Amino acid sequence: MSARFASDQPSGLSNHIKNVAIVGPPPKATGRIGTHITRALLATGAHKITALTRPSSSPLPADVTRKEIDYTVPSTLTSALQNQDFLIISLSATAPRDAQTKLIAAAAEAGVKWIMPSEYGTDVAARPDVGQDILLGPGMLAARQQIVDAGMSFVGLACGPWYEYSLSEGSRSFGFEVKERKVTFYDRGETKITTSTWPLCGEALAKLLSLPILPGSASDEQPTLSRWRNQSLRIGSFFISQREMFDSVLRVTGTKEEDWEVQYEDVKERYERAMKGVREGNMALFGVMLYARVMRGDGASDLEEGKANVVLGLGEESLDEYTKVAVEMAKEK
Repeated sequence: MSARFASDQPSGLSNHIKNVAIVGPPPKATGRIGTHITRALLATGAHKITALTRPSSSPLPADVTRKEIDYTVPSTLTSALQNQDFLIISLSATAPRDAQTKLIAAAAEAGVKWIMPSEYGTDVAARPDVGQDILLGPGMLAARQQIVDAGMSFVGLACGPWYEYSLSEGSRSFGFEVKERKVTFYDRGETKITTSTWPLCGEALAKLLSLPILPGSASDEQPTLSRWRNQSLRIGSFFISQREMFDSVLRVTGTKEEDWEVQYEDVKERYERAMKGVREGNMALFGVMLYARVMRGDGASDLEEGKANVVLGLGEESLDEYTKVAVEMAKEK
């Protein structure tokens, strides 16, 4: 039986996470969300970061150790994960299904104790129906089970759609085409969802991995990493509707609603249309399908209950500040 308290552990065994490995989609192991996680972890000064990369990957920050891997050679994965306390996996939704499976197996062989699997969305354990509907849930739950069966622990990050990324991605995500001044509201655009910025995700991971792993004793009430052992860590920047996003876009761009072309679409019909295309092999509709499902209005991306922002001490964020970031991102696409 594993120790419940730090005082039960053998003398000399650390009660903190120090060595953290991050792996993400090629060619950049620290691209997008990984960049913000890496930056936040480095800022704590308490973690040593190793990036698992393909040989062709881009340069990394000077304080990050590079370990080159080849998914067709499992020994390279195991070798790269030696002496790591925590593995963060950040793979694209279209990554090969066996990539995460291979990483988890290698982590177990290398003696890694903790893994954050590649989820970053809704709480798939709380809403397996949503996971099934977006085609990703069964794989996510299988990865969690693989981790537990191998004797390791996981923490899933339930953060909802990434705000600035999703707002900048055009009509397929939050429905905004910023450069063209067009917006498509799903139903009436009033469904609220939990969304998170990339910096908040990074801050949450840095705060989580800076906590003690176990409480010191039965009377120790401070938060610990083990509090979220084999569970989802829920966080969120904004609980917001498309209409509220639009109000923010109008403020940031200095435009009025009449300056925009506004359309409406039944969200269930949008989902069914996109899913039909995906099943027929049109993966360009995958994102349309995914966002239509999580914004359906049945609480699919409502992560407010049990949100850990306050417990972790996460900072407050400005909606308009991150809307401005999204607008600038959209202009560059």
